[in-house]
Amino acid sequence: MSTTRNTKKKIFIEHVFTITAEPISIREVFRQVQKTYPETAYSTVFRTVMRLEQENKIHAVDWRERGSRYEWAGMPHHHHITCQICGAVQDLEDADVNYDDEKIRKKTGFITKHHSIELEGICAKCR
Repeated sequence: MSTTRNTKKKIFIEHVFTITAEPISIREVFRQVQKTYPETAYSTVFRTVMRLEQENKIHAVDWRERGSRYEWAGMPHHHHITCQICGAVQDLEDADVNYDDEKIRKKTGFITKHHSIELEGICAKCR
């Protein structure tokens, strides 16, 4: 049985994900960690984020334009719409995008195992 040490930095990095409302990059996590633990190396944050993903505590959100970001896995399944101008992000549920597993199964014969919907637009503030 492999055990992972729960160091202060790992606990802090987990905390960053639990309090952050939108997906964040490893660089953004690193900046947050450096405020409290300035001696922390980027590689430490990177390895910790990868470990948290392997432990299914966070999951990757791959945005074509903004690169990989991560968010706390304890959140209900959802999608994102991102402003192309300012980068603001809003969460959307399956119902908001009219997604229906059963409808897809009937139409295609596929049983959906995973889906990800990426939406981009211009937010109200930037219009």
